[in-house]
This record gives sequence, C-alpha cells and structure tokens, in this order.
Amino acid sequence: MKSCPRSKPGKTAAAPRRRREPRIRAIVAAAEQVFLERGYEAGSLDDVARRANASKATIYAHFGSKVGLFRAIIGEKINEIFEPVRQGEAHHAPVPIVLHGLGTAFLRRMLSPVVLKFYRLIVSQGTQFPELAQTWFANGPKTAIATLAAFLRERHASGEIVVATPDLAAEFFLMSLRGVLHLQAVTGLIVPPFDKAIAAKVSAAVEMFMRAYAPQRVTQRRGR
Repeated sequence: MKSCPRSKPGKTAAAPRRRREPRIRAIVAAAEQVFLERGYEAGSLDDVARRANASKATIYAHFGSKVGLFRAIIGEKINEIFEPVRQGEAHHAPVPIVLHGLGTAFLRRMLSPVVLKFYRLIVSQGTQFPELAQTWFANGPKTAIATLAAFLRERHASGEIVVATPDLAAEFFLMSLRGVLHLQAVTGLIVPPFDKAIAAKVSAAVEMFMRAYAPQRVTQRRGR
C-alpha cells in the first residue's frame, strides 16, 4: 500500500521538468539575442523576460542572475561542440576520427556569426565586467580544455596515444585550430564561407597532433 504513493510523485515530478525544458531554452535564446543586440550592461533581465514571455521570478529561479544566464549560453555552445567526442567515445572511434569531428565542430562554432559577436562582446566589455570574462573563461575555454583532456587521458590509458600532459595537449590542439583564421574572422578581415579553410585547418591540426602523440612504435614504422 505504501508503494503506490511513492511512485506517483516520481511520475508527476518528471512531467513538469519536461514541460519546463522548452521554457528554459526560450529564456536562454532570448538572453542571447538581448546581449548581442544591447550589450551585456544594457541588456536587462526585464528585456529577456519580455522576449521569452517569461517572468523574472522564473529567470531567477533557474539561472539566479544575468551572469547565470550568460553561463547557460556559453555552456550550451560548449555542449554542442563536444558532441563528436561523446559520439566517438560511444562508438570507440579512433582518436584521429574523433579529433577531426571535434575540430570541425569547434571551428564552425567559433567562426559562426553569433559566437564571433559574443567574442567581440567579451573582449570589449570583459575588463569593465570581470564577472563576464571570468564566466566566459570558466565555462568556455577552461571547460573545453578539460573535456578534451579527459578524452585524451582515457585514450592514453588504452595505449592509443601517448600524452603525458593531457591538459596541455588539449590546449595546444584547440588553440592550433583557432590560430590566424579566428583572428581574421573576428576582426572582419575574412568573411564566410569558411568551409575550405576549416577543412584544411582541421586536417593539419589533427596530423600535427598525431605526429606528436602517436605511440613510438607507430612513429618508427612511419620513419622506415
């Protein structure tokens, strides 16, 4: 008799969470638009609430503050970038295949109009609002490096690659992808489409990475 009351709350609790997901996504999307259009300082939670057709109480309940909203935006984009790593792990794909998928997703996202605008926003307002820069770094670059490092650490343990310092190797790989290409795009020196440049950059970065971190026996075979 006691089991029935316990099961009902579990079922009813899951449904509201599912119903809230579209609302949460709408709030994050609205915040992204507001920040890009008005800037971080001028964009208010009132603006976000109106655009998302939500209450400020709902925003505070889920995100806590404007910084929390910004954190959610960055986190969402990082999750999208690292989908190839999750897929590669699930299907046990070779390291070069996983890195190629990650590199392509990473550069496409970094060179997308929205992310380029966010990068300019951070550069222009980061010194004025340190919490903005800190949130971006902690939930963007730092998370990206840590996620890739975890993957490299696992593949090092399996013997597929030899990486003594996974965090440094992850940083090198991601930064080698950005390089001059990102600098040119963020300053407007080059404009889309970037497909050919991305393909060439990713191939070169993956080849360089594997030359540096392939097991010694593989390197010797290539040298013969």
